Amino acid sequence: MEDKAKTLQEEFLKVFDKLDVALVWESGYDALHATPSFIRQVQDIKRMVWNPLCSQNLCTYLAKTLNPSVWENGKKIGICVKGCDSRSLIALIQEKFVAREMLYIVGIPCEGTVDWRRLMRLKPSLKDVRAVTIQGNELCVETTQKTYRFPLQHVLEQRCLECRYPNPIIYDCLIGHPVMPRIGDDQAYGDIENIEQYSLPDRLKFWEKELDRCIRCYACRNACPLCVCRDRCIAETRTPRWLTQRCNLTEKFFYHMIHAMHLAGRCTECGECERVCPVEIPVTLIKKRFNQIVKELFGYEAGINPQKQPPLLTFDPSEKGI
Repeated sequence: MEDKAKTLQEEFLKVFDKLDVALVWESGYDALHATPSFIRQVQDIKRMVWNPLCSQNLCTYLAKTLNPSVWENGKKIGICVKGCDSRSLIALIQEKFVAREMLYIVGIPCEGTVDWRRLMRLKPSLKDVRAVTIQGNELCVETTQKTYRFPLQHVLEQRCLECRYPNPIIYDCLIGHPVMPRIGDDQAYGDIENIEQYSLPDRLKFWEKELDRCIRCYACRNACPLCVCRDRCIAETRTPRWLTQRCNLTEKFFYHMIHAMHLAGRCTECGECERVCPVEIPVTLIKKRFNQIVKELFGYEAGINPQKQPPLLTFDPSEKGI
């Protein structure tokens, strides 16, 4: 991992004079966390890191926080992407929120990122951490006292355990060697099929129990790279008024269904919505079910081909059935 981090720094150093800003990761407030970083000065390149804690999808910041005026100086935006992140980037390019020629993309094959909440449940007393690495099928956490080893299936994020695209699809430079996917296409919707086996009343009870824990913090919306409405989100707008701020099950259910519908055929299953949920609701399952339907009806999968257009973003008045 240290070698990849060094290679990452060297790559950005070579092209930095052509960049306005680089979206990367750096060490967080302790060794168990990494945080997104906007690098604008060449001397700050040394802050870039790459390790199993670099879980954030940096594409979230492209359409939400970076003003297009930064491109007026003719420079590009540098960005690091994992496999799942690259799908989000393709989706943003498809919908013309960013232009391919404005980006310098550094792809990093990913063996998985750590769910620190799962890790802390296994070892709540972890402290004085010096390094976190993946070695084979284990996560190695090196502290000042000793090195702990955990099976990857116990500490990785759920999205990583189900990842079919660990290698970036789109990039200008690739750092590291390709990684084998953990599952095949035939297993992509195994978790959805398990829920589909429930009776309708049982399925409703399952989602009522899960969504009733929602605190309406909108972290899932804020972290989603494809939720780009900024200050015009239907969850908060009052003209028209679709939702209230009441924290009851009806409003929670309505909000999550609207969120999922707006991502139908667009969600790249990056799992950011679920990763940031403070009460750990499996909201990705809702989006995956819509993706499954879109794939069955249109043969389309989001974030795979920049030349294609999401089927639910097209409108043809002559289309049959309209």
